Amino acid sequence: MKIAILGKGRIGTGLGSAWGTRHEVVYGVRDPSAADERSFGGASKDADVVVFAIPYGALDAVLDDAGDLSGKVVIDCTNPVAKGMTLAVGHTTSAAEELQKRLPDARVFKSFNAQGAENLAAPTYDGRPASNFFCGDDEDAREVVRQLVAEVGFDPVDAGPLKNARLLEPLMILWVTCAGALNTREFAFRLLRR
Repeated sequence: MKIAILGKGRIGTGLGSAWGTRHEVVYGVRDPSAADERSFGGASKDADVVVFAIPYGALDAVLDDAGDLSGKVVIDCTNPVAKGMTLAVGHTTSAAEELQKRLPDARVFKSFNAQGAENLAAPTYDGRPASNFFCGDDEDAREVVRQLVAEVGFDPVDAGPLKNARLLEPLMILWVTCAGALNTREFAFRLLRR
């Protein structure tokens, strides 16, 4: 599978490291200089999966350069957070739903937005994988996203349709709040099943 990761920060490089041994991974960046870097449009052009691992505020500029994403699986890792750790988008829509409106022919999913970058490299605690939630509307792409979540080492948790991104996006605020209260980033969420 060809995966374009738009953004080469901690989330982007963490995902790229996890997927790089199984898939062809290229990064889309503003000023490409490394062998694995392309422009945003150059990276996404031949990709099967396009991952938005950028700050939410950069989304418009990156979309302008990303090119046609029709038919591609798009994973939105952005966090629509405004000053004061409040949601910039929420309650009646989500950043992922708004992205789907802008990319009507893409298959948009929300995932990898609420776990802390450290957990991409080490998602297992006491032998048990942390949970990573994902949601989207395309049934065929759902299994692709589930597989990619599992390949990072997480327990994939299907949170249903894309409108449930309204529930997943605030999890980042909860994660950051817990990190402050616990005075550590070395923790993760886990869904327990009976």
